[in-house]
Amino acid sequence: MANSDPDVSAPDLLQHAMQGFQMYEQGRYDEARVIFQELLALDPTEGYYRTALGATCLAVDELDESLVHFNEAIRLNDADTAALINRGEVHLRLGNIMDAVHDFTRVVELDPENKDPLTERARVLAAAALQSAEDAQRDAAVAGGRKE
Repeated sequence: MANSDPDVSAPDLLQHAMQGFQMYEQGRYDEARVIFQELLALDPTEGYYRTALGATCLAVDELDESLVHFNEAIRLNDADTAALINRGEVHLRLGNIMDAVHDFTRVVELDPENKDPLTERARVLAAAALQSAEDAQRDAAVAGGRKE
């Protein structure tokens, strides 16, 4: 961690992050957001803070902002499965199906033995996204073949 405040120790940062996670789990998203923004200000290189901030934005349907945070988390750590799955969900909700499939597929590639519970979720979401894309293509082909 690259903590910019020498008066705040690594254990303090961890405790603060745990507090933010608890707020998030309790649905206290505004409070969680404040905590993760403070942590991010102290250590902008810690991807977890970006992932957590993105998750709080996603929880309140701020899709564009959550996408910014997930993109940055993945830039900092391209193997962050939580950020990849969450970004994939944002892409699904925005209608970017192939981008979602790409993120879900990346999660599966990172965990081929399916050890992380998030991987199974990624597999299910990838299959659903691909089915949705196939359905949309089929519907477009049928609509294109109709003469009204």
